[in-house]
Amino acid sequence: MKTRRIVGLLIALFLLQPERPGDPDAQAQQFGPSYSGEQLGAADSSSAEIDVDSPGGGWPEGDWDHAAAGKSMTLQPTAGCCEICGAGYDCPHLWTWYNGAKILNRSRPRAKSVTQDILGNSLLDIEGLNDDIAGGYETKVTYYLGRDKENRDEFLEFVYWGLNEWSESQSVSGTRTNYTSDAGDFTAGSLFSPFALTDFNFADWQQAEYHSEINNFELNWWFRPRHRPDRLALLPNGRWQRQCQTGTFWSFLLGLRGLSLDEGFTLDSRGTRVDAGATTTLWGRQSIWSQSDTFGIQVGAEVVFRRHRFDWGARIKAAPMLNWAEQTTRMDLLNDLSPILRYADDTDAAFMGEVNLFASYQILPRVTVFGGYDLMWLEGVALAAEQTDFGLSAPAQVNDNGGIFFQGVSLGGQVVW
Repeated sequence: MKTRRIVGLLIALFLLQPERPGDPDAQAQQFGPSYSGEQLGAADSSSAEIDVDSPGGGWPEGDWDHAAAGKSMTLQPTAGCCEICGAGYDCPHLWTWYNGAKILNRSRPRAKSVTQDILGNSLLDIEGLNDDIAGGYETKVTYYLGRDKENRDEFLEFVYWGLNEWSESQSVSGTRTNYTSDAGDFTAGSLFSPFALTDFNFADWQQAEYHSEINNFELNWWFRPRHRPDRLALLPNGRWQRQCQTGTFWSFLLGLRGLSLDEGFTLDSRGTRVDAGATTTLWGRQSIWSQSDTFGIQVGAEVVFRRHRFDWGARIKAAPMLNWAEQTTRMDLLNDLSPILRYADDTDAAFMGEVNLFASYQILPRVTVFGGYDLMWLEGVALAAEQTDFGLSAPAQVNDNGGIFFQGVSLGGQVVW
């Protein structure tokens, strides 16, 4: 009896013995399924989100985890140029085209009286020919040549502005006056001129008329040193943005400049002289045409204060040139031998200086509007009104030491591609 009790106790202990910890089947029955490291890696790659409460779950890996593990990371793409204005350190525009209006006022010619009274007091002076403003056209075409070994961007620029035409006239009327002379008494006008010609004296009416036109051509080679590279700015939304550097930027030019100044001056005189029973008609006209064609080298500099879409700055140019000047004078007279023709030409030095103040604003990714104030000095040219030679000296000469001061505004727009 005692032996049977011992055997029954051993059988019960054997049946109640727990499974060994290393038995995978027992673990599966007691704790559910298990996962290997490879299976967990596959689960991570197949699902971006993992439920940490699920069996075998874990936290998802972030960018820092990938970087620490040496894994490849997905980077946010950034633009190659400034995302505000489209410019940038490595983004010069291949072509630039500017078109606009150039509205200029010019200075008067030097003083010279052409009409006087009998006492020699001036009644009409060419300095009084006050030319109004004249509108013209301006265009610039710029092509990007590339970067040189000095880390400068080089551009070739063609500039034309012109078609500015000024026209002004002034006239004076005299009074009928009785004169006494050794040849007898007569009645005539009260206007005289320095010409010792019958048809320009004792006039009833005289008029001076002045015309002028200018055209300018330039071919410039610009050097623009590159400054600091673009920067990447972190926006509040967590996105990176490429931005070009703002600040002060200098450019320098070496080029060629040509300029043509064409002018005309006309002096008309009309009157009648009444002697004892005889009437003499007085009529005379002096016509002068002058032309100055200049060509030479040009140097200059430009400074721009850049604020992405808004820029402002100043530009200066200086051009020593040669001037091929000529003038033609024709005198048509009713009572004296006519016509009188006079021609002269000369080659001399000239100079053109220019200062521009400008500002621009980008209204579209490829469109910018400009406004500016221009100052220009032109010296050493022939002005038609200053060619009048009252003595009709021989041989004829051309006066090519005239000067003009221009000032005005420029308004236009620019496209780039």
